[in-house]
Amino acid sequence: MLQALLSAIVDLVLSVAWSAIVRLLGLENVVEIATAILGLSCIVIGFTVFLLGY
Repeated sequence: MLQALLSAIVDLVLSVAWSAIVRLLGLENVVEIATAILGLSCIVIGFTVFLLGY
């Protein structure tokens, strides 16, 4: 349970730091597009693996 708590705290701190860096550099739109492309590619890979039966 302690490990989960520490993991959540570290995740929160890293998320806030990443968000601050992105805002500082003005790259909000680039990050949104990259996240969408990554998510869609994961869906396509999962669907392909499902169809091929691996």
